Amino acid sequence: MAQRLEVAELFINQGHSVQKVIKNTSISNSTWYHQKRKVTDDKRKNNPGRPIPGYTINPDGSYIFDKLIVSALTSYRDRKEFANAGGYHKLSHYLRRDADYIVNPKKVYRLCKENKLLLPKRKKTKKKKSKICINRIITEPNQMWELDLKYGHIHGENRFFFILAIIDVYMRLIVNYYIGLSCRGKDLAFTVNNAIKKYEILDKALLVIRSDNGAQMTSNVFIDKISDYGEKQVVHELIPPATPNKNAHIEAFNSILEIEFFQPRYFMTYGQAYQETVDFISFYNTVRIHGSLNFRTPMEIYELYKKGKELNIPAVKL
Repeated sequence: MAQRLEVAELFINQGHSVQKVIKNTSISNSTWYHQKRKVTDDKRKNNPGRPIPGYTINPDGSYIFDKLIVSALTSYRDRKEFANAGGYHKLSHYLRRDADYIVNPKKVYRLCKENKLLLPKRKKTKKKKSKICINRIITEPNQMWELDLKYGHIHGENRFFFILAIIDVYMRLIVNYYIGLSCRGKDLAFTVNNAIKKYEILDKALLVIRSDNGAQMTSNVFIDKISDYGEKQVVHELIPPATPNKNAHIEAFNSILEIEFFQPRYFMTYGQAYQETVDFISFYNTVRIHGSLNFRTPMEIYELYKKGKELNIPAVKL
């Protein structure tokens, strides 16, 4: 059969009709075309495709070699803030902002994968279905704040410390926070009161403060402090038990604290834990970009808001 196929191909290459040749050589149509298809498939598999250039061309015509991009990506990963944070898509925005490297996210992914700079895939857990009630629509800053407590562990002293954070749900800005070895109702009242003064909430639109049913949030000293502002100024809402989705923004921040702050660090003393927490919250507000903010930082949004400029952020439904 192989010899007949070679003879047939010889005559066909000389210009003879395919059907006449395979008929005279007693080769069926299926055998002939199957053999030709195998040859075509082999050529396709051996095709290496377009070679990788090894550089990126910026819009201004300058060349950025892959070694420089990998060096910049590695420097990000070497920082504790990026040890467990910053996927390849966000890294492409950091490169654009910090180094003026305009690199396609797909290429950033390839370079991260080749140099083992990708974050490990997080296992998705099945969430229980629950009915979410949409109570409010937040359209600008300082309409709703959420607050919650987070525990951190001091390894060198084998004890815990508290982080109380208050977040503006529209800007994702941590408007104030408290760090201590304990946290009581008066500490919460003091922290909230300072935030209200700092952002000049009184005599403006209604501010809603939302929290869970923790001991500090339901303490008399905190409830009395909220009452002093008046119902037309500040309202405190308690979410129903086992409904963290109604406090989603502060829960998301707590998740960021756990993954991006606590996991890559080892605290020997409370003083070290305190200072690194202050530094991280500053990093979160002023450096860390958010996809929901069009890849801007919370502080950038706040500065635009103070200047009366358009924020271009969709309303938050709660």
